[in-house]
Amino acid sequence: MNNYRLIFHIICHKKIFYKALKIALVVGVILNLINQGEYLIHLDFSNINFFKAGLTFLVPFCVSTYTAISMKMKYHVGENALLSATLICKKCKNEHEVTKDKTIPFCPNCKGKTSWKIKDIKEDNVNCRD
Repeated sequence: MNNYRLIFHIICHKKIFYKALKIALVVGVILNLINQGEYLIHLDFSNINFFKAGLTFLVPFCVSTYTAISMKMKYHVGENALLSATLICKKCKNEHEVTKDKTIPFCPNCKGKTSWKIKDIKEDNVNCRD
């Protein structure tokens, strides 16, 4: 359940939303020109499939958002923590508390081979951010 709070926090971040929107617009236009270009160029609206045109924008938006979520769900060493959490080292099972917006450290036991897994999100009030 804690992962859902983190996912919600990531999705609501304005930078991620606008970046996904920009990608969807650029890729959607290109794909629509490839798939229905002859109708669009000649403004032949009777032959344009608007459902497919809409999906052509929706798919890159969803892929971009999913990619951002999957990358932000991992707490990487040297990055700032999105939320306060308890992390577990995948190698030695050492637990470490990390605070929101603080740099994620190496595991004291594993050093350069650190790979963190989220055990628990500490913040209850996860809201959309600017």
